[in-house]
Amino acid sequence: MKCKSVLIVLIFAIIISIGSVSAADTNATEIDQIGLSSNEEIISTDSSVNQSSDFVSSSNSTNVKSEAYLVLDNDADKENIYVGDLVTWIVSVQNYGPDVSKNTKVYDKLPDGLQYISHSLTKGVFNPATGIWSIGDLKVEDGEVFLYITCKALTSGEKINKANLTSDTINLNNKSYEEEEIDVLDIEDNNNHLKQSYPTIKKAGNPLFLILVALLGFFVPCFRSKKN
Repeated sequence: MKCKSVLIVLIFAIIISIGSVSAADTNATEIDQIGLSSNEEIISTDSSVNQSSDFVSSSNSTNVKSEAYLVLDNDADKENIYVGDLVTWIVSVQNYGPDVSKNTKVYDKLPDGLQYISHSLTKGVFNPATGIWSIGDLKVEDGEVFLYITCKALTSGEKINKANLTSDTINLNNKSYEEEEIDVLDIEDNNNHLKQSYPTIKKAGNPLFLILVALLGFFVPCFRSKKN
């Protein structure tokens, strides 16, 4: 009877021990799973932080706008001309940096009373119909680029050539407009000017009569001396 009681107690103790071990394993597994989940969240958070940093860096680089100091000049090879004369407008642009000037253009519409004859340039394309000089990307190393427009004066008066500079790049020079003025004089003014410069010689009478008088004045004394 005592042996049976001892056996029952041993079996019961073994069962309790097995249950305790299973519970401990289960708790350990749950703890490991919680730890893994926490690590994944930390890794995910770090990844989000990295992505945010990349976005901020990308945004900063995108917001940085290029700048250039652009100088526009507008001149003419003559200050005063007459109707029918030719004049050449000289327009130039130079980039002093620091960045490249993107999509650089100059609008130069000829004033009324001047007829387009021809043009030449050192960079870009010029459209006489619109007056747009498309330079494109202007680098610092390009130096000063020029546009020459030759015109013929059709009417008299003051002629003002206006040039406007535009660029997709921020222009550090606030001056993007230049104008040049010339005076076109009427052809009659030119004729009067020539008359004043070269006055006509007044007529001194009939030259043949003067020659005869001179000859008589020379020969008459000769005849008188012979008679004597």
